[in-house]
Amino acid sequence: MHGADDNSGLTVLAGEGQSGSCMMAIFPSSHRALPSDCQMLLFSATFEDSVWQFAERIIPDPNVIKLRKEELTLNNIRQYYVLCENRKDKYQALCNIYGGITIGQAIIFCQTRRNAKWLTVEMMQDGHQVSLLSGELTVEQRASIIQRFRDGKEKVLITTNVCARGIDVKQVTIVVNFDLPVNQAEEPDYETYLHRIGRTGRFGKKGLAFNMIEVDKLPLLMKIQDHFNSSIKQLDPEDMDEIEKIEY
Repeated sequence: MHGADDNSGLTVLAGEGQSGSCMMAIFPSSHRALPSDCQMLLFSATFEDSVWQFAERIIPDPNVIKLRKEELTLNNIRQYYVLCENRKDKYQALCNIYGGITIGQAIIFCQTRRNAKWLTVEMMQDGHQVSLLSGELTVEQRASIIQRFRDGKEKVLITTNVCARGIDVKQVTIVVNFDLPVNQAEEPDYETYLHRIGRTGRFGKKGLAFNMIEVDKLPLLMKIQDHFNSSIKQLDPEDMDEIEKIEY
């Protein structure tokens, strides 16, 4: 439909699961050319302010259905956090978790490309099947990496927020926040956190989310816990008995 000259026969126009810029690109800028009885629908786990403002301009008197914040995090995702001193400490904790539980495929999120590249090198040196996905890659390179991950050729996908939305791989059983998502004000990025952990527990399956946290970042995680009214349990990475008891 996008780019078509004649929209007069259009009855329903829908956008689902997109970021603000993508969502707005779906809908024609010349929305006034749409039939007056055209039904317009927007669906997403979260909506940025820009999307709300855009929707108010093109959809008169909308019906809005919103979940409460505490309903946004899926009950089938168990959330944990591990207190660490530095990134090497985080990596050791990650290795302990890998040694204690059965993992299908995993997505590990880093806040910066530097951390993502460092972690990729560390894991590859230890013999893990790892791929790296970051914003500096071309669209074709990203598509190839994601397809290889879908096909199970790599068991671990390390990425920045470029992969926080829109990838559905049912084999993903674990999501790791190697770094917490924060905004420019160094406050929790609640929307990105929700999208990140939502990469597991897809299609009604159960999943696990682990947060690697420096002590000074713990207040940020507690804000996330309070924001979603969810339970994020502390995990001792040295207690292998406790790790082995973790269930999906």
